Amino acid sequence: MNQAIRWQQRFENFQKARKKLLRAVNAQKEDPDEELYQMALIQAFEFTFELGWKTLKDYLAYSGLDQISLPREVIKQSFHHGLIADGQCWIDMMESRNLMAHTYDEQKAREAIEAINHRFLDAITQVYEYLKERS
Repeated sequence: MNQAIRWQQRFENFQKARKKLLRAVNAQKEDPDEELYQMALIQAFEFTFELGWKTLKDYLAYSGLDQISLPREVIKQSFHHGLIADGQCWIDMMESRNLMAHTYDEQKAREAIEAINHRFLDAITQVYEYLKERS
């Protein structure tokens, strides 16, 4: 498949996931104690993060860097090439996603929700805006 088409198709899915994440953020803010909204927010974040780093990977491949496959390396290269403004935030997202995908602890969930609302959403939006300008 053509690399330009691949990254653009992945970006479309990333856009859809980001919209769902925004809906989950808003629902959770309206009723912060509702456990279903908390779970939905965490799941939407995990899905959006996954599509985000894979979109970055495809964009890097389109740009000629096609030997990168692991999330941490994609994040590092994306930061190095200016696609990501806050590389540490993306590393933190990756670690949070890994933790939430393999364990459920209420305290960790609250910490993840706090990070999603106050750090991660902004970093996801920055990448979204960067890639939107190039699509």
